[in-house]
Amino acid sequence: MRITLKRWKVLFVCATALVAFWPVESLSAPDWTVCVVNESGTPAVGVLVRESYENYSAEWGDHEEDQYSDARGCVRFARKTIIAPPVIRLAAILTSALGGAHASFGPHSYVTAFSEDFRADDERNGRIYDWNGSPSEVSSKIVLRP
Repeated sequence: MRITLKRWKVLFVCATALVAFWPVESLSAPDWTVCVVNESGTPAVGVLVRESYENYSAEWGDHEEDQYSDARGCVRFARKTIIAPPVIRLAAILTSALGGAHASFGPHSYVTAFSEDFRADDERNGRIYDWNGSPSEVSSKIVLRP
């Protein structure tokens, strides 16, 4: 059987559509263990800890998950994934690019602890830690200060 140019074109269009719309899974947030302590290092029990995350290259909205710290002052957030086909990812990337100097790409996640009048973030080297794709597991210690 001989394949004509017309059939090659049809096969090419079908293959391209299959690739463009085939769902692809990627990591949006890591497995994240967060322990909250006060300034003296004592575990802070019952503190609200929030994980905020978004994959700017695969979606258009952010997400949050809240948990309260246990008797050890800790919470564990399970890894988050997103399934999106390349055509959606391309549209999300193009939309993000319209942000100009404020454009963000790829996955980003961070954690914050809230206790009465206090708010604290996972700070490393004087900056708020922003996870952006790796590693797949993260541990944080957040110190609540008045």
